Amino acid sequence: MRRDRPTDDQLTRVFATVLKEVLSGQGLRNHTGLDMETDDALWEIAKYGPGAPPELVDAARAAFAGQLDGSNARRWQAELQRKFEASRQRTAERDSRLRATEARGGAEPPAKPPRATPTSVRAVRVNGDQTYLDEYGRTCYEGELFTGEVEDLADNGRTVLLGTYSSGIEHGRQQEWWPDGTKRADGVTVMGAAVGEWRYWHANGRLSELVIFDERGREMSRKRWNAMGEVTMDHVTRRPSS
Repeated sequence: MRRDRPTDDQLTRVFATVLKEVLSGQGLRNHTGLDMETDDALWEIAKYGPGAPPELVDAARAAFAGQLDGSNARRWQAELQRKFEASRQRTAERDSRLRATEARGGAEPPAKPPRATPTSVRAVRVNGDQTYLDEYGRTCYEGELFTGEVEDLADNGRTVLLGTYSSGIEHGRQQEWWPDGTKRADGVTVMGAAVGEWRYWHANGRLSELVIFDERGREMSRKRWNAMGEVTMDHVTRRPSS
């Protein structure tokens, strides 16, 4: 057994502690050992705090159960394999076109210029469906930890998500939009940890939430508004000196 890998009992204690904290309104702190699926489910609970719907709590418990029984990892591995197979197929098709061009004496140029690899150009932007997660929850693209921007589009072609990554980890500005183009979320992460001000908006354009994190990713305060602009929560999670 690897010494640096937590046991199931240790993971269970971590999960129980973090779940208790988010349900009490303390926010989601940095932790060790929980996979990305479990972490995402806990983040959904943290948005509500004590008022979190029961189905979100059930979803978090189900996600953690998937971590313990290995189903989360198996699903990621299957997705990884699917992405690799698609990448190999694209490479084979590209090589076939190049060989055909060479057989004709190279008279026809490639239909598209070769695209830079994600490791050679930092300012690359790719669609979200071109990426996948490795077993550690890091974002990858064409077999490499991804550095650049990941963009998701709505059915109408508008950008609904634009995330910045460094070596597979969220690092930089993270933005979301409603399908009609209205801003939905905006904040900054430093190697996966949210820092500074994170703002969220209702579909009508009114501010819905303002969360402030310190430089270590710890939640300092949270304020919420309903769609009419009325304050529904104004909570100080942690004092600056703590």
